[in-house]
Amino acid sequence: MLKIGDITYDHQSPGDAKSAVYRAMGAAAPKDSTPQRAVLGATAAVAAGGAALFELPDVQKVYDDFLVQATQFATTTAADRTWCLQNWDRRTAGQLDTAQPRQATTLDGLRAQGSVVIARGTNPVQARQILTHRTFGGHQLDVTITTAPTADDADAQTGRGIKDTVAGRIEEWSLGRQTGFSIDGFMLIAEADVTLVTLPRSDGATQGGEAGVCGFAAAGLRQVAILSQGRASGDPPEKRELERITVAIGRDNPGVVTLLKAAALLNRGVVL
Repeated sequence: MLKIGDITYDHQSPGDAKSAVYRAMGAAAPKDSTPQRAVLGATAAVAAGGAALFELPDVQKVYDDFLVQATQFATTTAADRTWCLQNWDRRTAGQLDTAQPRQATTLDGLRAQGSVVIARGTNPVQARQILTHRTFGGHQLDVTITTAPTADDADAQTGRGIKDTVAGRIEEWSLGRQTGFSIDGFMLIAEADVTLVTLPRSDGATQGGEAGVCGFAAAGLRQVAILSQGRASGDPPEKRELERITVAIGRDNPGVVTLLKAAALLNRGVVL
């Protein structure tokens, strides 16, 4: 719930909660049709929908932190783009580029190969992390990971973008090449042990569409390299990151509630 003045908004009135936050912030509120406005509105809606009672300063604190995150992302993006371009292993990329279209197109065939060639588009920040750690998600390598995510967890990631699981964070790659996520970033190509990859559920799903596969973010890759540089969107990195944050807020309400509770403790000394 979200208290603004004498009025408390709940899960039945997220739109009213957003409007109340915009009015209460006055001239400091972001303008209509901006990514900043979308982030603030999404944060206010999560606050209103929660069981705990939040207040305006809690929402503002989380919103301000998201703005800082986007600014820092822009600075890091420029540095990491330069690093990626300087560390482009074209030989490995060429070898994997040749191997991918030649690999099996059935589940049994892919399993028999022992390894699979996979691709994914990502931003320069995560691209550098993946290339540095040689892992599915750019996390520090965890050599104890010897299995793939469950099929249900993989479906939740490929279908709804849910990355956090009981067993650990997972990341989606593809048996094909979906270029959308490489915009303003890079298309990566990698070879992975097939035992670490959750393959599609049917032979038909190994081709066309997303042909998505998943692995734990800290699981190791045999090889990984930049395949190509994505097209430029023309948007500043801050805008792209704020748009990503807005989507993430909608997918991870519990995570945002945790941030709001931390803000309430910091702002008001209240444990919610």
